[in-house]
Amino acid sequence: MRPPPSAVLLALIGIALAPSLAAAPRRQRSALKSKALGNCPAFHQSRLGNEGLRFELHNTCALPVVCALSWSVHCRGSAESPGERASSLELAVGATDGVIASGSACGRDGWDIDGIRWSCLPQPAGHDAAAGAKEGDL
Repeated sequence: MRPPPSAVLLALIGIALAPSLAAAPRRQRSALKSKALGNCPAFHQSRLGNEGLRFELHNTCALPVVCALSWSVHCRGSAESPGERASSLELAVGATDGVIASGSACGRDGWDIDGIRWSCLPQPAGHDAAAGAKEGDL
């Protein structure tokens, strides 16, 4: 019995892909590393009374990371809203650091903080995460 043409075609494709499949474990490891980084920085936020919110990141990754945080501050009353704010944190392995998103510019009328976003990437080679550098408005 003769194999169907589609079976022959699939066999030829399999043979053609064999060299690239040999390299698949290397690509799979790097994909797992990226996925693991997305899961290992831990984010926590807490309210600081009427002052604002504290955003805290704890690096549970096996490598130093650089994290970017951003948020928006909106005043409830007549005060001008400060708008979008941002900060960055460099975290060594096991380190914890945070920033304060302040609503103090809004005065007594109150404030809302929303649009909270954060992301972390592996620290570029040659940077010293122990310095714990911060940027942006606190």
